[in-house]
Amino acid sequence: MLTDFKESEKISAELATSLQTLNLEIKAIQAYHPKVKIAAALAAVTALGQSLLDWLKERITTDQMLARHTQTHAEVVRVAVHFKGDASTLRGRLMQDLAIILAKTNRVQAIRGTSFVPLVYWMADIAAVLLFAGLVMARAENLPELVFFQAVISFIVILLLRLIDDIDNPFGLSDVNSAENVSIELLEKAVERLRAGAK
Repeated sequence: MLTDFKESEKISAELATSLQTLNLEIKAIQAYHPKVKIAAALAAVTALGQSLLDWLKERITTDQMLARHTQTHAEVVRVAVHFKGDASTLRGRLMQDLAIILAKTNRVQAIRGTSFVPLVYWMADIAAVLLFAGLVMARAENLPELVFFQAVISFIVILLLRLIDDIDNPFGLSDVNSAENVSIELLEKAVERLRAGAK
């Protein structure tokens, strides 16, 4: 679970890098062949970036996100075929960037769909219930002291259970109650730069 969370922290930066590299490589095609029209391909890359943001915030479905990736791929291929130079380098990099975006999309989907071991959740819940029951049945000469310890221990246990559940999905950006989410700020800034460059 923690391994997935640490990996998830890198995904936003990797998606941002691939989008920006894709944008630069498409512009490089026009540098070699000034007559090639690349506006549609650049717009498709920007739209792909926006779709990634919307998908991470769960505003669109995975199918819609993948459909956008397919459309972008088609636009990139359309301009890539005009490149008459060493196709194994520039074209290869274009396809590689698109492949990285697809791979990271699938990885996010896998992380979202994979729950932490259910048995661990059950054990933690049972342990919490037993602990609370034990605290309620505990005898103490000083009632305020007993209430204080019950409140503190209960608060810590509930907080830990909530934290485990929250970390299980580091991409719960659409959930207002989710606090432990990975930052997508780098991706947001990359999309803003793509938009600014298209103007």
